[in-house]
Amino acid sequence: MVLPDGSIKHAHSVGRPVLGPSGEVVELVGSTMDVTEQRQATMALEKAFDEIKELKDRLYQENLSLRDEIDKVSMFEEIVGSSDALQRVLVHVARVAPTDSTVLITGESGTGKELVARAIHKRSHRSRGAFVRVNCAAIPQSLIASELFGHEKGAFTGAVQRRLGRFELANHGTIFLDEVGEIPAETQIILLRVLQERELERVGGNVTVPVDVRVSGGHQQGPEGCRERRHISARPVL
Repeated sequence: MVLPDGSIKHAHSVGRPVLGPSGEVVELVGSTMDVTEQRQATMALEKAFDEIKELKDRLYQENLSLRDEIDKVSMFEEIVGSSDALQRVLVHVARVAPTDSTVLITGESGTGKELVARAIHKRSHRSRGAFVRVNCAAIPQSLIASELFGHEKGAFTGAVQRRLGRFELANHGTIFLDEVGEIPAETQIILLRVLQERELERVGGNVTVPVDVRVSGGHQQGPEGCRERRHISARPVL
């Protein structure tokens, strides 16, 4: 009930009809209780739970990013060398880093594709954001969509709570998809939407989540047929 001063009161009413000899309702007997305080307490509790959930997601994101940074903090400094080939790679890094282009980095296993991706991130305007690495070849194909885009509680067996995907964790930063060619075709369709529309839906959800992420991909093969991508070969890094 909205009172004249604009405040709201909540009431809980319970009643039962009293029937006459012929079955008609002759009166209604009941009571009404003011439950405004209880309602306000419930709303405050729900708000507190929402805030706790938001803080939990934020802490999970920061924890994941910090662990990754601790493990890889010196990677940028590990690009060492003075050869002409390496200098050409670093020139490409310096040229592409200030842009927001999607980058495909090719080279054989162990040639330092992740080092190049991290160097691009550190020289970009996203350097204060997270750098999140995903080894696509190490994730089962049935779970890679959940790993990248997250899932809602009950989306599949074992999904006991909502989980943020790597794209959400890398929001305002960079995500490096190592062995990007191993992503299944059906997941590539979702990935294309994320690249084009900058939004995603978690597995089992129907809420659109905006994301602002720069994508770097690592692959052992060349970028045949790839369009609108800057191509850097990581081969000279070693």
